[in-house]
Formats: sequence, C-alpha cells, structure tokens
Amino acid sequence: MRIISDAEKEFIIQSVAKDVRCDGRRQIEARDAEITCGVIAQAAGSSRVRIGGTDVIVGVKAEIGTPDVSTPGLGCLEFSVECSPVASAAFRGRGGDDISAELASAIEKLYCVGFGSKPDESPLDLSSLCILPGKSCWVLYVDALVLDLDGSVIDAISIGCKAALQDTKIPKVEVQQDGDEEDFEVDDDPEHATRLDVARVPLTVSVGLLGTAAVALDLTGAEEEAATAVICVSTNPEGHVCGVSKHRGQGIPPALMLDMISTATKEMASRHKAVNDFLMGELQ
Repeated sequence: MRIISDAEKEFIIQSVAKDVRCDGRRQIEARDAEITCGVIAQAAGSSRVRIGGTDVIVGVKAEIGTPDVSTPGLGCLEFSVECSPVASAAFRGRGGDDISAELASAIEKLYCVGFGSKPDESPLDLSSLCILPGKSCWVLYVDALVLDLDGSVIDAISIGCKAALQDTKIPKVEVQQDGDEEDFEVDDDPEHATRLDVARVPLTVSVGLLGTAAVALDLTGAEEEAATAVICVSTNPEGHVCGVSKHRGQGIPPALMLDMISTATKEMASRHKAVNDFLMGELQ
C-alpha cells in the first residue's frame, strides 16, 4: 500500500483520462511480463514473474497423498500465497494474512470445474495425477511468495502459478502389491517424468476505474491507490470470461462494468498467446 497525496492522485487520474499514463503507457496497454522457469532447484517446478516492480516467485512441491472422497480418480492441488512484509506495509500484521488468504482463494478458483473450455470441465487434467483411484494420488502444493509490489499482484501470481505447474515434473510411479498393502517405487529419473498440460488454465488481469470514466489495464501501485475501483477479470484462452471479482473502491455502474470486462477480454487474448507460446518454448 502506497501513500500518495491528493495532488498526485489527481495528476494520475488526469493522465489516464488523457491516455498518457505516468509510465508512458496508454489506457489499455499492459506491462510486459518477464517469466523465468526453474528458479528453485529443490522444487518439482518453479517460476518467477516480474510485471513492472511487482515480483512473484512460485514453487511446487509434489507428494503422494490420498484423493478427495468426492473425486477418487483425481489428484489434488493446494494453493497458498505469502506476502513479504518488505513488499508493502499492507502485508504487515494480520492484514497481510487476510490479503494472502484472499489471493490464494482467487488463484484456486482458476483451477476449479467450470473454468475450462466447457462448463463441466476443469482447465487442468487432474486425472493424470491419480496413482490408485480412491487410494493414492499426487498432491501438488503450489506456494507463491510476493517479493515486491507495484500493482496487479493477482496478474503476476496467476501467470507464475501457470508457469510453475508447466515446469513441474511428475515422477513415474510403479505400484507393487505387498499382501493387502501397496508399495510405491518412485522413479527419480527426470527423463521418465511427465508434465501437466496447462494450456487451458485461465489468467487474470486487473482493470481500474480512475475518476468517473477512465479505464486502465494493469495498474501500477500508485494507480491502484488513485483508482475509484479495481476489478480482476479471469478469462481462458478461448476468450470466455471465467470470473470477475471486485477488490476495492466504490460501486461501478453496470454499463461501465461491462466496458471494463470487454477491455480486459481483448487484452487477455494476446496475453494468453504470449504466455502459452513462451511455455511451449520452454518444453523444447
């Protein structure tokens, strides 16, 4: 959380209204995302994403566990977000815990049934994580750490989680029967490991309303403080809106809300392509 004066807020609002933002971007222009995979050697998969001054690192830990009773043939995903107190004063104390829980919940929803290409599909094939239906499966713990903050943190986390899961290597497991119990032999050879297909996983972009009518994508930290309201729009690669959440600010008129969602959807088409192309290149 940045503390800015009323004069600075007014300057930011007027700049966005005139389509010349303080960092030189136009209203509907997003910052480039810098993605690096494999940054944590001890993790099953990892990534680091920088969007402007926002810096997020994501690690994935894979363990053999028990599937949920409601989905015996699927593996499990567990998400957590930790916000470094050094990144922002808003992350200090109990407020940081609340923000971390809110971010983790928002990311977890991106991988739920209904966020895939069809209403009854999940964007990630969790059946590939199943070892023995109803008995054992791979549980992936996806942990994100916000190192620095300059706006649009949910955007960076959504990209980071997708990249880290793409980087994740799932070891080959052989099941050996020993009486009534099963023994698992895990093959540590990375050549025999498999990877998840994350191409259909949604991404999120932040959209802000500054003043009464100016709409801007991918807000900086100062712009978020000056914004009248901020919403986060999640879309899948097919261009379908998977979710919209409002995280701060005043109410938004319905017509203006639709305009903000439409603006986000257009931007996400190019972002999905850029991220998926980069991740596919990492596999080669």
